Amino acid sequence: MRSIIVLCLLLLSTSMTSGCGTTVGTKLTGAVRYVNIRMDIAPRQLIAQIGDEIRWQNLNPEPVRLRLLEEGTPALLECGKGFSQFGVVQDTVTIAPQQYASLCFAKPGTVRFNVWLDADNPQGTMTPTGSIRIEPRAGFKRNS
Repeated sequence: MRSIIVLCLLLLSTSMTSGCGTTVGTKLTGAVRYVNIRMDIAPRQLIAQIGDEIRWQNLNPEPVRLRLLEEGTPALLECGKGFSQFGVVQDTVTIAPQQYASLCFAKPGTVRFNVWLDADNPQGTMTPTGSIRIEPRAGFKRNS
């Protein structure tokens, strides 16, 4: 009986995830790529692989607003922080000072984004448009 309880607790604890969580069958790489937000963004162009976690870090003392510029919702894995509201992925997120928002992408392509340095003023100062090129993983074969 004790071994059954231990086994159940072990299974329960391994199924809980945090941060960039995933479910069985998704292909997260475990790699984290950073976009640092100050008065500018660095890097402006980032290359990542399918399943990498992209983290936009706000290093400013004030909140910023980030918006993905792609039409529709990019193909995402179950990974992310800040972009989901009531279970729906949003294309705009406010990032508090010294915090981050993140996503993991499931398909190759390019994702462009803008960052407004004053989260409450959409006509205020904006960084140059950034881009993330999502590439297939080495040795990764897509099912067609």
